[in-house]
Amino acid sequence: MRRTTAAICSSLFIAAPLATAQKPDCSVRPPRNTDPAELRRLAKISSKDAEARAILSVAPNKVNAVMSSGVEVVNGCLAYPFDLRFANKGGVQEVMVDAGDGKILSSEYEPPAGGAASGATGAAAPEIPPPAVTATPAGTPPAALPPGVLPVTDPAAAAEEASIRKVIDAEEDAWNRGDAKAFAARFQEEGSFTDVFGAVSRSRAELEKRQVEFFASLFKGSRLALKVRRVRFLRPDVAIVEIDTEVTGFKKLPPVVYVDAEKTLRTRLQQVMVKSGPDWMVAAFHNVDVKTPPETLVNPEDPAHARRW
Repeated sequence: MRRTTAAICSSLFIAAPLATAQKPDCSVRPPRNTDPAELRRLAKISSKDAEARAILSVAPNKVNAVMSSGVEVVNGCLAYPFDLRFANKGGVQEVMVDAGDGKILSSEYEPPAGGAASGATGAAAPEIPPPAVTATPAGTPPAALPPGVLPVTDPAAAAEEASIRKVIDAEEDAWNRGDAKAFAARFQEEGSFTDVFGAVSRSRAELEKRQVEFFASLFKGSRLALKVRRVRFLRPDVAIVEIDTEVTGFKKLPPVVYVDAEKTLRTRLQQVMVKSGPDWMVAAFHNVDVKTPPETLVNPEDPAHARRW
């Protein structure tokens, strides 16, 4: 009887530290039922800084897509969760960044269907060779994919995606310098541009003129942040780019667009890009403001709707 009692006591003493070890060591633990606006105020680092730390913690030169739900409470900790996808393999690296000090709370690799997970927090993602893609004589992918859509793991598509992202970076930089000419430089001569107010410019010259007006009035001194959500290749020389945008630093905008409590204009931007010679050019640009607070948006790519943007 004494042995049984001792064994039970011993197991309790062993279990206690194990249970404690499972609780993440983080810098900010918000009270239960803290509203989303307060969570954003409690965060000490920005979403962009957290994303940079997440990417830096893996293979920065191989990450080609990033998904984030914004700051939220995970296992009692205030954190930024990120799903990172790679150009050279399938699967997802799930990285959790502390919203208080930027520390990596966890990093786990989830392989594609049929693969074996690393199963260890902080473990490096295994090198998984990209699946072979058999092309037809015409150069189109197999019937398993929609007609004309290149797989994400296609090496050529991964290389071109890097070039496309540089164009997006150039757009952001030109806006933040208030340079209308540079902003319009990557648009096709006869491209179409639908801005957040619904106005349409049908040439590069019209777009540049419109931007000159914006930078002198509504968006004078404003700051633009562009975050590529997805790049989908319809053909090797045609891609659809989905972008989340945030504009801050403006004085006042017409009530036709939604500006949130943080005085931020958030939009969903879609650009159709075409390769012309060595360069990628914007053929069509369509921008729509987000009238729903970010914390209530459901990620359409998640069938279970379990994650939120």
